[in-house]
Amino acid sequence: MLANFEPRNTAGTERVWTGRYRNLHNLPHWHLENELICVEHGCVTVSHNHQKYTLTAGEGIFLSSGEIHYIKSEPDSITAITLFDAALTASLTSHYQLCCAKLSGSYDITDVFSRIQRERTEKKPFFEQQTCVLITELMIRIFRGEHCMPAVSRQEHSSIDNYKNLLDEIDRNYNYITFSDAAAFMGLSEPYFSRFFRKISGMTFSRYLNTVRLEHAIAMLLENPRKHSVTEIASLCGFETIRHFNRVFRDITGMSPRELPTNYVPDFKPICRIADAFDPTLQSSELLTEPDTQE
Repeated sequence: MLANFEPRNTAGTERVWTGRYRNLHNLPHWHLENELICVEHGCVTVSHNHQKYTLTAGEGIFLSSGEIHYIKSEPDSITAITLFDAALTASLTSHYQLCCAKLSGSYDITDVFSRIQRERTEKKPFFEQQTCVLITELMIRIFRGEHCMPAVSRQEHSSIDNYKNLLDEIDRNYNYITFSDAAAFMGLSEPYFSRFFRKISGMTFSRYLNTVRLEHAIAMLLENPRKHSVTEIASLCGFETIRHFNRVFRDITGMSPRELPTNYVPDFKPICRIADAFDPTLQSSELLTEPDTQE
């Protein structure tokens, strides 16, 4: 569900992945790779930890490994992204970080992305090494051209780490955890926790918790609809009344529990733990170009 770990699988020894999307929307997530995002057309909002950035055509943003983010695009916007092994640029990012994630220069990012994509498509000898060279050279130009500061220690990111741990706690105890429990888990006052959670996740805690509970309820309805009644499923998933359950169900899915098709696939993602594969990209997003990585 929200802010899950997203593993990226590449073929062979590849350490760089690129893709272009129309209408890119994804849920808050994080991954081990660094990520560069560049808008080719339209307007895109990127939420990065505590900050939201608006990007228009030609503008880009750099997100370091492990940082929570999500992307929302305006209609027909086209966004190019590349994810790459953080070890490739560790000599830069282990010592320095950009003062602002949004880049002030263009650095011909889309041109470099196209060259990387061409290498991955043609698969000439040593293409894996060439893609690493291309992304490393680009990152050197970015770190030379942008304002940098000493890298912040992981201790200073403790609120983000605690947030990730909280999501796992909610995943385990979704049927009875409360807002007060969650604030106490984070060690924050309830008013501050409310603001913090909404800013970093893009939704209120109650909506997030209802979504988690609803996803479990949908799984129960689809897996064995005769085992429990709708009222029993609502109770097992933490909804105090059937009326509340029906209202949340319709609000998120657009239908009642009894109208749920047997082949229903939610456009909000299933709950995943860190060990599981997780694709945060919503179904409304269209992947325009991706090299064939099948052997």
